[in-house]
Amino acid sequence: MFWDILQYIGLFASFLYLWLEFHQRPAMWIVSATCSAIYASIYCHAQIYGDMSFSLFNICMCAYGFWKWMHKKTAPAQKKEIIYRHFRWGEFGVVMLVTAAIWYAIYLILEHLTDSPVPALDAFTTTLNIVGTWVLAQKIIEVWGYWFLVNLVSIYLYMKRGLHFTTILLYAFYLGASVYGWWKWKHYGKRTS
Repeated sequence: MFWDILQYIGLFASFLYLWLEFHQRPAMWIVSATCSAIYASIYCHAQIYGDMSFSLFNICMCAYGFWKWMHKKTAPAQKKEIIYRHFRWGEFGVVMLVTAAIWYAIYLILEHLTDSPVPALDAFTTTLNIVGTWVLAQKIIEVWGYWFLVNLVSIYLYMKRGLHFTTILLYAFYLGASVYGWWKWKHYGKRTS
């Protein structure tokens, strides 16, 4: 009963976070930290240790993201303006190499130091979340591709681990929202170099 109620609270907070992310509101980082605290306990209970660790890591990243977004050089000129950029030449390749290295390290930890029943998938979603959070903090529009992939794999992972339908519903919603988020940034945003 407790875990079900906690997942309902997480669902509500996550919808609020997503609305704030669509509109590039700095408060999204505060709500994200709250969601991360909720889901860290849920993932621990379900033995999804990589996602649990990411949730704890994300609380720290939220402080960085909030600072980065509030910095004068990256803050939008107007409160309703969406600012984004694309990956720079060569940057994407470096990010892919770093992604592979992070995945392998997390996989080894989960495989050899935990009782995780799904170490490869858990490492994959955790890695994409880590790298995606960095990409989001840079306001790189390709972050929405990261979110699409991580949400698709997360739905499968959470169904496999028997999480409450509200968490699976949330990630199904996130899957569609990742397409909408890309469209919104692309059509209503202002591209910078």
